[in-house]
Amino acid sequence: MNVTLVIALLIFVAIFMVFIGVYRWLSNASEMQQRMMGVNPQIEDEVNRQMLAKKVNEQLSGYSFIAKLDHQLQAADINMTATEFIMIRLGATAGAFVLGWVVSGMPLGGLALCVIGWVVPGIMIKMQQSKRTLMFNEQLPDMLSLLVGSLRAGYGLLHACRIVNQEMPDPIAKEFSRVLKETTLGYSLNDSLQHLAGRIESEDLELIVNAIAVQNETGGSLAEMLDTITTTIRDRVKLKGEVRVLTSQQRFTGYILTGLPFGTFALIMMLNPEYVMEIFTPQWIFIPATALIMIFIGNFIMQKITKIEV
Repeated sequence: MNVTLVIALLIFVAIFMVFIGVYRWLSNASEMQQRMMGVNPQIEDEVNRQMLAKKVNEQLSGYSFIAKLDHQLQAADINMTATEFIMIRLGATAGAFVLGWVVSGMPLGGLALCVIGWVVPGIMIKMQQSKRTLMFNEQLPDMLSLLVGSLRAGYGLLHACRIVNQEMPDPIAKEFSRVLKETTLGYSLNDSLQHLAGRIESEDLELIVNAIAVQNETGGSLAEMLDTITTTIRDRVKLKGEVRVLTSQQRFTGYILTGLPFGTFALIMMLNPEYVMEIFTPQWIFIPATALIMIFIGNFIMQKITKIEV
């Protein structure tokens, strides 16, 4: 194997681990260490790092994109904070930049690769979130049937939610476990269900949660209402599955056609940067600029074509 490539990979791993280690180092102090302050003088340094990490989180949490990122991580069921994800993303970007620079011998090669290092983690979150939401929607009809059966058996809604948590597989079981934990912390069941609808972002789930909220205000048979909704959602899930199968080829074609130019450019930049740099001269700069614009326009059009509202 090329020694240069091995060195570049080691540098990438080192930079990536440094970013992870910084955050872990800042948040390393525990509650027990705080209680031991004064017993061991080193503990005070640990607590100072804990306070610094807390300040970093508080400063970042004031930005809207941090709240949005934290929401995406919860919806994707990724067990890390927004700050940890940003540190990982920055580490991957910096490592990719150094890797591209060392292999190609030019800073532009590092820039081409660091874009991929920044974009890929975000794409992975969105893919995980979409996959989990799809699984949740597919389980909704069975969950509703279980709720209706429990209510007709004489159980209350809270106990019916416990049964769903016990009997249903993930992700519904895990989400209803969060709902039950929130109720034990003082939230009302309606508020906990609203939080669930906010995490999952499912139109069918919002319909269910709103129906439960309306029933609590107006009264009536919740079991009959949910039974009617079950039939509607079951038909929608079936229709969405058929539409997804029919449009799968077009969707994946759009992903491949969008990512292929960037991947090819990054590969050629690393292998032969002098050849690629010819296109960035002033007389030819309009070619990559026009290609970039057309790629994004084509991706936008293909997404609109394959997105069918059901």
